[in-house]
Amino acid sequence: MFKLYASYLASRITEWSLSGRAISSVQKGFMSCEGCYEHNFVLQTTIQTARRVRRQCAVAWLNLANTFGSMPHHHMFAMLQEFGMPENFLHVIQEPYEGCSTTICSGDGETAEIQSGVKQGCALSPIIFNLAMEPLLRALSKGTDGFNLHGERVSILAYADNPEPPRYARRHQSSCQLGLRFSAKKCATLHIDSSKRDSVQATGFQIQGKPVIRLAERQVYQHLGTLMGFCVQQTPEDTIQEILQDATKIDASLIAPWQKVNTLNTFF
Repeated sequence: MFKLYASYLASRITEWSLSGRAISSVQKGFMSCEGCYEHNFVLQTTIQTARRVRRQCAVAWLNLANTFGSMPHHHMFAMLQEFGMPENFLHVIQEPYEGCSTTICSGDGETAEIQSGVKQGCALSPIIFNLAMEPLLRALSKGTDGFNLHGERVSILAYADNPEPPRYARRHQSSCQLGLRFSAKKCATLHIDSSKRDSVQATGFQIQGKPVIRLAERQVYQHLGTLMGFCVQQTPEDTIQEILQDATKIDASLIAPWQKVNTLNTFF
């Protein structure tokens, strides 16, 4: 019963967030419209454009570790209040978290209470998480110049908890204030300067004191099943073929017709 109740609230809060522009358009994680194809294509087009017009561009794929479990409760509710969420909505969101904490028993005894993390499996968690992540996305967006792609500024491309600034941001204080940490092993950078003989620069970056993987000219980074890098070629035809293959699999699946329609609406 609570899951049905939470699903209804999540739908109302999502509608409120979108109409009030509390959620940035760059955030595609957990949203009703699947944006992975769009973000991946925009990013690879940015890399190819920098290569073609001989411009400089630095890309950072940033991966936050244990984001769902690390979000402090006090920050979540403070952000919801700051965005102007009505008191009745705020109260029903806070209610399931009242008195909710975690302690760990070890050989040295029991730890202090930990009050962080959104509830796993709860329909409310994704939209609350997105709202709580907004300060980080906005701070990164302000801290980067971005890349001018056909008149549009490309700065941050976020898949749930994975911001991707095409111009690397040194400001990661916002993530530290949220209690979040980056997983350096899953992060990568690519520094392009096509005005030079060697277009891919051997520039090293660090995140929270740890070195990040540096992509060379023919190296690729696989993100959400898509290969991206300096020499990767993506075309609209390739993307369309992948979409057709997925549509064929959905059509051949054993799910009910109404479920097929919902799947198409969500992912296409």
